[in-house]
Amino acid sequence: MEWARGPTGAMHGDQQRGRCSMIEPKHALTPLTAFSRRPPPPPQLPGYWSRQHVGDTVLSLTRICRHVQSWIEPFIYERIAILQNYNGLDPVVPFLATINARPPSFFATHVKHLYIDRTIPLFAVQAILSVCTGLVSFGCHFSNASLAPLLVLLPLQRLLVSDLSFPCAPTPLPSWATTLTHLGLSGALPDAPSNFVPSLPALTHLAVDYDTLPDTESPGAGSAFVALLAAAPCVRCLVLLTGAKTDYKRVLGRLAKDGFRDPRLYVHLRPIVDGTWDAWSRRVPDVFAEAEARRGA
Repeated sequence: MEWARGPTGAMHGDQQRGRCSMIEPKHALTPLTAFSRRPPPPPQLPGYWSRQHVGDTVLSLTRICRHVQSWIEPFIYERIAILQNYNGLDPVVPFLATINARPPSFFATHVKHLYIDRTIPLFAVQAILSVCTGLVSFGCHFSNASLAPLLVLLPLQRLLVSDLSFPCAPTPLPSWATTLTHLGLSGALPDAPSNFVPSLPALTHLAVDYDTLPDTESPGAGSAFVALLAAAPCVRCLVLLTGAKTDYKRVLGRLAKDGFRDPRLYVHLRPIVDGTWDAWSRRVPDVFAEAEARRGA
């Protein structure tokens, strides 16, 4: 902008009195012209783009997503815990639908650790085990006898069942009898441990639930552990788990009265489930590792 001056370069009278006037721009916008402008045209794809190019790009992205899915699914399905849902939703139905939507080889290859809550019915457990044939760790609350045909060929290293018994000879032992290192019993101790424990030569860790013990108000808990450990000389860690403080104190008192002392025994105030077979899904330490750490401290 320019200041308005006279022919001699002097300012006009108004300017001399302290007021300045400015020359209006030649192309100043008025309100009418400002709002009458048309909006810019929408952006156009470059000339070398076409519907075919867009389609090829979408297909490429789809292939990438499928590749990523194939990479992450082995990590997702490696460890599965089917738990009771307190929101009223049945966890079995969607998982059985997933099983029916995929070939059995998928679960046989990828599922290695499986825990099934005590609320899940037997037919569902059997259906799931029928496709998860590559398990190295399995836990449920049914007896070994009710699942024996499905468990017999599994390469198990960890097993949690309510009770364990083997068929009499000449029926062959399950294939995991020589590979099982961790055993959990949530329902009952064996009546005669010497009849089956020697058939588990690799067994080093044993966990039993408080409910498996005889009546703790009368003598017997100590002698039950004596018989169990005598039949399993290779066991280096025996964990007794209970979720109630009263039971925890009661069993400690009962064992003391029975005169039972063994450095391999560790009594812990934690349920057998989240202490052993489901610790990873609950993000708590494995109770066997915890017991050995405390014993070594």
